[in-house]
Amino acid sequence: MSWLGAFLDALLGAVGCSLSFGTGCALRPTASFGWAVPIGVAIIAGISLMLGQWALLAINRVGRWRTLLTLATSGLGTLCTGVVEAGLVALLSWALLQDRVRLWVVLPAVLVAYAPYWLGFLVVLPYTGPGVARVLKVWHLLAMWLGLRPVLDMGGGYSLLIAAVAWLAQQGIDALIERAPMHLRERVFKLVSGSAGLTGRDLMSSARLGDHR
Repeated sequence: MSWLGAFLDALLGAVGCSLSFGTGCALRPTASFGWAVPIGVAIIAGISLMLGQWALLAINRVGRWRTLLTLATSGLGTLCTGVVEAGLVALLSWALLQDRVRLWVVLPAVLVAYAPYWLGFLVVLPYTGPGVARVLKVWHLLAMWLGLRPVLDMGGGYSLLIAAVAWLAQQGIDALIERAPMHLRERVFKLVSGSAGLTGRDLMSSARLGDHR
């Protein structure tokens, strides 16, 4: 239990550091607990984001165990997104500055920068939800920039450039996945939740069809 308490302290300390725009937030926890802290930050961020889509689970009548599986899958999905974003950071540091940075060196800082998404459950709020989502995205960018500064060790301006380009590239990848004909996210949601995969767009379309009758 003492190890668990120390781990929770390190986890919450890293999150608090990132939320308050601290620098080097991933360095000390990673030294104490290896990859457990940054991975934990990213997974909980993904779970919180799915909780922000609680209406999606409700309209699909997802059962208790399927809900837990869907939340876990969302956490792992956010972890994978963080790995891709860290890969973009490493690639950009080489492409822009000819400075080779290993993926596993920048990955902890990128994962801890997902701490703002711990507030992802607030996306469920009516009217303000979309605005909250935008704020969290920008907050993540700023947290990533400050987290990467001591890791990249190349000045605040270059670190901001690399973080911003990687962040924009990740937003582009998300948009492509969202609009791809394969509907990958909807397919994964259907598989994991065991539901018909109804979305808010489906309900709005049904409502418009009903109005025209």
